[in-house]
Amino acid sequence: MTLKEQYDKALRELQAKVSLIRSGDIPCDHPMKIGDNYGESCQVCGERTAGMGYRASFRDCFHRYVSMGDESRYEMCMYCEDMREK
Repeated sequence: MTLKEQYDKALRELQAKVSLIRSGDIPCDHPMKIGDNYGESCQVCGERTAGMGYRASFRDCFHRYVSMGDESRYEMCMYCEDMREK
């Protein structure tokens, strides 16, 4: 089997797997993510993985809190700026 034939076979298998993931037949492990300051989404299945999703595709937020500093007792969501106590 030539290198081109191997490449074409692998590409067909990948396209078939992506199709099964998008149809919901197999779960997605979110191997490729894209993000911005609104959040992060999987490029394969489109599911939001953090924040409000890439380009704020969703209205509610999957919070990812970060500390406001060593002395602060508050944390802030890096996407929607919601505050909470540590």
